Amino acid sequence: MYSSIATVCLSGSLEEKVDAIAQAGFEGLELFENDLTAFPGTPREAGELIRARGLKLVTLQPFRDFEGLQGRARERAFDRAEHKFDLMEELGTDLLMVCSTVHPDSLPGLSRAADDFHALGERAARRNLRVAYEALAWGRHIHDYRDSWEVVRRAAHPNVGLVLDTFHIFSRQTELGTVGRIPGDRIFLVQTADAPRLSMDHLSWSRHYRCFPGQGELQMDKFMAMLEETRYDGPLSHEIFNDVFRMGHSDQTARDGLRSYNLLRSMQADSGIPAPQPIESVAFLEIAVEPDDLASLRELLTALGMACVGRHHSLNAERWAAGDVNLVLNTEASFTGRVPGRDASAVTAIGLRVGNAYEAFKRADKLGYDIVEPEEVGASHRMSALRNVDGSLSYIIDDSQLSRTWDREFPVDVQPVPQGSLVDIDHISVALSYHDYLSLMLQYRAIFQLAPTPSFDVTDPRGLIQSQVLQNHNGRFRLALNASASPDTASNRFVRQYGGSGIHHVALRTSSMRETSAALQQAGTPVLPIPGNYYRDLAARFDLPAQTLEWMKDHHILFDQDNDGDFHQLYTQPGRQAFFFELVQREGYQGLGAPNAFVRVTAQQRLEAEIDGIAQDTADHTSGDPQA
Repeated sequence: MYSSIATVCLSGSLEEKVDAIAQAGFEGLELFENDLTAFPGTPREAGELIRARGLKLVTLQPFRDFEGLQGRARERAFDRAEHKFDLMEELGTDLLMVCSTVHPDSLPGLSRAADDFHALGERAARRNLRVAYEALAWGRHIHDYRDSWEVVRRAAHPNVGLVLDTFHIFSRQTELGTVGRIPGDRIFLVQTADAPRLSMDHLSWSRHYRCFPGQGELQMDKFMAMLEETRYDGPLSHEIFNDVFRMGHSDQTARDGLRSYNLLRSMQADSGIPAPQPIESVAFLEIAVEPDDLASLRELLTALGMACVGRHHSLNAERWAAGDVNLVLNTEASFTGRVPGRDASAVTAIGLRVGNAYEAFKRADKLGYDIVEPEEVGASHRMSALRNVDGSLSYIIDDSQLSRTWDREFPVDVQPVPQGSLVDIDHISVALSYHDYLSLMLQYRAIFQLAPTPSFDVTDPRGLIQSQVLQNHNGRFRLALNASASPDTASNRFVRQYGGSGIHHVALRTSSMRETSAALQQAGTPVLPIPGNYYRDLAARFDLPAQTLEWMKDHHILFDQDNDGDFHQLYTQPGRQAFFFELVQREGYQGLGAPNAFVRVTAQQRLEAEIDGIAQDTADHTSGDPQA
């Protein structure tokens, strides 16, 4: 098989799409006819443009409403096909992709459709051309690939073959067993698309929510296993209709597309791509700290029971730890891990602990991800990393590397003992643009095989935030991805305010919320204020003792419960930093407290407004504004 992508997947003009596809490293492309229609040159020039970039023009698509017609309408369908054949000869491609009809006057019947395609195959053969038939999920008579295969089989023409499209197959929940029994030489084209599982009509689902394999929830591995049975060796081509892709950068989309193709190939036995290395836990987080923020951040970490357990041997950097929580505070002005344009204190790197770092990097490289070596970022350590879509780094390490790094990079004479109840990093939440959301989703799932939870919407006072959690097999690693189409939701305010996507907050797990909240209160650490009405609602929803409710209210603690147990949450205020901390106590509970998200984002928005108002009043008084 070889890599291909349809031009409809990308934004931009045909020239921009072709350039992005070629630069990403694809071998072929499907030309969506709308892109040709809008092209200012001739079809011959369009074909030359594609070939000049080293690409094979796989097919012209789509040709619609062909089969099942009668009389003049049938004659007209064959006339239209001849015009497309003329166009194909000018373009320099030999394959026309035909969708199953949705024409209101078309008649049912597999034999009738087969006769039409046999006749079309005869016309195509006279020009050394081929046609490939696809079952649309919303086709009027044929919407099942097993029926489209039967049409091709009955047509019995060497120039007529089958298109298999994963979206149309999965959206109809059609069994896959038949795929493995189709001869590979009768399949002319395989189109791949993933999607989130949604309850909506097939056409709307297809036109707006398709995504690359690895970004959705369909069982692509099972399809690839069946496809391997056929011995198919033609193009494996993405065909994605997605509003986010249409608004995004074509080069980023194309790169993700090739990585997704590599992910599909990794599912086959002969790929030579190592198996995924599951993430076991977060080994550390590195924070680029503005010097003016260092004192307050130290005070907060001390209140949480963490201690400075090491100072870097040559840089202005400190290691703070408690339990399995490790934070590196880096105040180096020249720190190259900083995200360009972001001058607030921010999380700029994450350490991911895996069983075998070498195998994880080998897989990442084969999938097409950029590996950053220590010397590229001016680091004295020996850890390699992945460059994330937001500009931050993901270091992939195993236990032997981690212990050597701490001993070599952060030596100490006396080892302080942290005093507190912190256990580990429970989860990390990232605010992203929609395009970055899908890119990061693909990266973490492709390399580490994290399982996605069903996506859900968080209600924000200014719109909706789409959220989805990726997690490992035992829940020791959870990554929450958040994106929104509304410009003023909490996630988009973060993206806008801090110069792009990034880690929005870090959740630390404590074994005792009472101890942790008391320590924060004693230290005078400001926490996110939660309105009293929330606790009246808790009293109605859960059978909680009055004293417990009063304690939660006094310390601004949120609560939820599922069939597995209880969950307590407490949020710090971000101050001038580009992130904040969440403290959680998890007692069997499996989620991230989604029912409380609306209360949290509303409280944060109210706090921001109050702070902005105070700052404006101060500025007005300072300037002597008579209206102040």
